Amino acid sequence: MTRHSVFFGDVAQDEYYVTPFFPQANDKVIVRALEPQFGGSVANAASIYAHYGRPASFIGQLNSGALTQKLLAQLREQGMDTRFVIFDESVPDSHCIVLISGEQHIVLIPTLGITRTELTPAAFEHMANAEFVVTTLTDVKPWRMGGLGAHEILLALRARGARIVLDLDVYNEENHGTGLIEHCDIVFMNALGEARFVSTGGSIERLLAGGATAVVVTRDSSGCELHTADGAFTVPGLPVEVVDVTGAGDTFTSSFLYALSIGRDPVAAAEFANAAAARAVGKVGARAGMTTRADVDDFIRSFAPTGSAT
Repeated sequence: MTRHSVFFGDVAQDEYYVTPFFPQANDKVIVRALEPQFGGSVANAASIYAHYGRPASFIGQLNSGALTQKLLAQLREQGMDTRFVIFDESVPDSHCIVLISGEQHIVLIPTLGITRTELTPAAFEHMANAEFVVTTLTDVKPWRMGGLGAHEILLALRARGARIVLDLDVYNEENHGTGLIEHCDIVFMNALGEARFVSTGGSIERLLAGGATAVVVTRDSSGCELHTADGAFTVPGLPVEVVDVTGAGDTFTSSFLYALSIGRDPVAAAEFANAAAARAVGKVGARAGMTTRADVDDFIRSFAPTGSAT
């Protein structure tokens, strides 16, 4: 029986604006609005993972208003389990503002002000039985379950066999010193996130020594670097026309996990994820990476007929 995976974090309505340049302080720029898209980094990854045909659940802390119901209904339409969403009326509506200029983007994420996330025993059991629990340091810090804090909950989940997956993205320095990253099995970060992680005393080598099985650094069009106990591996980027890079990292994360879930080794998983992300940036929308295994494997073969996809 295929185990489900849990994606714990944000879901949002993404509001897109195309700008001729990124404004500086005291600047003013006329932008062109695009159609709003369903978004939220963790929800994006969940949607892409579910679209591969793997069972997935989404959990987040949200109000119960009209926008939330719209966002959750869309996730359920994709086959996701949302039974364990935590409703908290003090949480504001979830929006993201995405500025696009050429091949680059800036994402503005208004804070939801969450300081405590109380997990029910039923939610914990659901997470403990998962293959992957995918989240971020920002989302995991407020976790509580009775007298247990985030550290104890993560340890308990790992003891039950769930693999903890953390997406550091650009890495908020406020998370440095929490020690929560030490409980991870798989970590994703982009180049900016790696620089911030290292500058605050973080070390990929220490993560691996502490039990992480894979640390992946994505480098946009240059591909990615995979770090495991067997060494470091570089997967080169694929030359594609870039339309919108929003959600490329989420596509990479979910595609890497999907490839691991179907039995591919970490290097082959990185190749698959790298191709899925490259394919996604040719479309607008943070969930443009929703695709199939066959399409990604065909995409890989179109660049390298002798590639490792099987």
